[in-house]
Amino acid sequence: MKKFLNVIAAAAVCLFFTMPLSAKSGVDLSYLNSSYTTRLNGADKSTKGEPMNGFYVGVNNDVMLFAGLSIQPGLYYSYLNSTSSEEAPGFNLTGSYTEHALNVPIHIKYTFDLVPAFGVYVFAGPTLSLGLSASDRLSVSGDLLGQHFNGSVSYNRYSGNVKTNGISDEVVDNTLNQYLPSGKMKRFDVLMGGGVGLNLLRFITVKGGFDYGIVNRFKDEMADTGVMNRMQFYIALGVRF
Repeated sequence: MKKFLNVIAAAAVCLFFTMPLSAKSGVDLSYLNSSYTTRLNGADKSTKGEPMNGFYVGVNNDVMLFAGLSIQPGLYYSYLNSTSSEEAPGFNLTGSYTEHALNVPIHIKYTFDLVPAFGVYVFAGPTLSLGLSASDRLSVSGDLLGQHFNGSVSYNRYSGNVKTNGISDEVVDNTLNQYLPSGKMKRFDVLMGGGVGLNLLRFITVKGGFDYGIVNRFKDEMADTGVMNRMQFYIALGVRF
């Protein structure tokens, strides 16, 4: 699956950059909201994780096929973040989770031109997503195991590596591990979705959409315990060249 996604993503990027820029090329900037849903084996229903907020920015190109039908490949960078805080006996915790990713949407789009300066369109298709980084950071202050400290610990969800700053490994192993994820996560995803948009004044677009990841993001032994899928919605403003 990983090799397959690598090939498809590389082909999509090459396809985008070899297409000639036209009056249908543009730049999009979007508000992005995303979360993970988890369903463990034997559970009756899924649980939804902490929502993440952020944005994506990137370029796309409308390739006209016929009438109002076109294919729209793109290349986007996305950023997502969520924060939390918790008080425990003797110390305070402030948590932050951050994701950076590269995304290649390949959408089929149909436009209804109502009047020359206004049109409505619908779109649907896959988005190939490659995670660049996904890390949890815990900032901790207080007293633990007879020590007073003010430091942090970071966990890489892709590699499973833990880094500490001002906190001993003993404190992490005996106390803070319970606040970190218990397994690793896959970098790759395929999101299926679609949405609707508006063309305004020939060079401005506004659109909204929803995507759902069809790849189980749990990795290694965690993949045997259940499934974790990503879902997101976005509202984007674009400018056509």
